[in-house]
Amino acid sequence: MPEIKDGAELVICDSLIAGSAHKELYRFSEESYLLPDAVTGLFSRVAGVVEDMNGSPQSRLSKIHLALSWENLLMISLWRESIPSVADSFVVLSKAGIGTQELEPFKNADVADLFPWLYYAKRFDVLRKICHAAKKQTEGRIKNHSIRVDCHLVAEDAKRIVASSL
Repeated sequence: MPEIKDGAELVICDSLIAGSAHKELYRFSEESYLLPDAVTGLFSRVAGVVEDMNGSPQSRLSKIHLALSWENLLMISLWRESIPSVADSFVVLSKAGIGTQELEPFKNADVADLFPWLYYAKRFDVLRKICHAAKKQTEGRIKNHSIRVDCHLVAEDAKRIVASSL
């Protein structure tokens, strides 16, 4: 993890595209951005930062930003080490306000198929609620409650943030 200055904000992004999309809006320095380790992956990176924050009662960090693609957003919102199944994704979507009948056509779909459906249907309210779920999952694991988490969903094809917990 980079050297953290007092009041600094750290950005954990799941790809260079996510980092670039975040940087376009926030203009943080390069040192603020962390990518997942190629071996251990995104979940381990996020959990590791949370563990580091919990091991340091006087954390200098003020905020963690998560800039994530759809599958990784679902993974963090469920706090799981792997991309969730469609059934697990349905649980998240149901909590975000999607009805069972709306989900029926996707019962045999791939998890990745859910994002275009929500995005092109302009269901940004649902996408924001899922960002909030990931934010709450991460904040709930940080012992220092003064550290805030913001979660941003990045559409990789558009190369921009399309929903946020803000």
